[in-house]
Amino acid sequence: MKSNRYKILYLDNGAGIGGGQRSLLLLLKKLDKTRFTPIIGCLPDSALAAEASGAAQKVVPLKLPEPHEKADIHHRFTFGDLIGDFKYIAVVIQLLRVIRENRVNLIHANSLAAALIGGAAAKIIGIPVIMHKRYAASYGLLDRIGEKLVDCVILVSRATRWNFAAKSKQALIYNGVGLEVPQASTAEVKVVRSGLNLSSDDILAGIVTRITFEKGVHFLIEAMAKFKNRRRIKLIIAGKPYFRKDFEYLERLKAQIGKLGLADSVIFTGFLTDTRAIMALLDMILLPSIVDEACPRMIIEAMAAGKPVITTPLGGSKELVTPDTGIFVPPEDAKALAAAITLLADNRQLSRRMGIAGRARVEKLYSAEKNTRLTELLYSRLLNPSSPSEQKVSSS
Repeated sequence: MKSNRYKILYLDNGAGIGGGQRSLLLLLKKLDKTRFTPIIGCLPDSALAAEASGAAQKVVPLKLPEPHEKADIHHRFTFGDLIGDFKYIAVVIQLLRVIRENRVNLIHANSLAAALIGGAAAKIIGIPVIMHKRYAASYGLLDRIGEKLVDCVILVSRATRWNFAAKSKQALIYNGVGLEVPQASTAEVKVVRSGLNLSSDDILAGIVTRITFEKGVHFLIEAMAKFKNRRRIKLIIAGKPYFRKDFEYLERLKAQIGKLGLADSVIFTGFLTDTRAIMALLDMILLPSIVDEACPRMIIEAMAAGKPVITTPLGGSKELVTPDTGIFVPPEDAKALAAAITLLADNRQLSRRMGIAGRARVEKLYSAEKNTRLTELLYSRLLNPSSPSEQKVSSS
């Protein structure tokens, strides 16, 4: 019996599991499998390949270009990188074979690099392409090439919008979280607290992210110095480095901690596959980014866990947080960070109110179920252009 389900090929060139990959995995989990059959095209032996094998019908290893390590936080991808990536041109031929053999109906690219390669193959075959734009930086002419190759762009925040592209080609769908996922139990939280040698009366501020310069962790450590020997405030840093420059940054953070005498106040947990317990343990979540964020999952997950957020008003972060759910501080301002931490530490009622408001905001705007349905609506519009839906494709 012939299946009437559309086959969607998801392309991702990440080697690890970051925010973009976690969002993709959640989309695969929520996808209506009676209408769509997902296939994952990703790097061989990648963490995504292992995670996605249970969610997709098929995982196809592809020699996609891996993310580039850049020392410049503003110029992430250059034509020099593109020239270096020409060695991956053979993947287009490989991709054409995958599309034909699996009778793929649509490509969903999870990055610009994936969109450039997937878009080229899709143009040859004649199938539509969607790109998930998960970055707020500008890649100049490469963005314009990508825009020409894709049929639709999913924006994870207004901060990621292409000003040069038609609005009709861009759909705003924020990252979502699974609201049905149970919170960590009291026993699980107690185990984590004990494992980190924390007292029940410690006030815990934390950041859960990839450890990299752009996240401004060094300003958090500088802010912690203002509490030295005066308060039981601890900083929890959950995450790990990814690129070589990130590992070098981690060493500088450790040296900074040692120089400031904060060894007892700052705790590194390393990478956590399950962050529910650490989220439940923390009293407030911090993200003092120094560059524009696209749509940081950490903020949405923090609000879903009922935690107040302290962040900088850059990029998508300023769209996620409101005065009811958190506090904005200027970038690169340790004094302002310390003041915001103090305010929440001293006013637990305010902290609780912000947490409750944050949870309500997530339930209204950032549920994975809602945003998956909006993504499916985009699929349907591209696959059936003669039968447009009247429903607006937007998560706000």
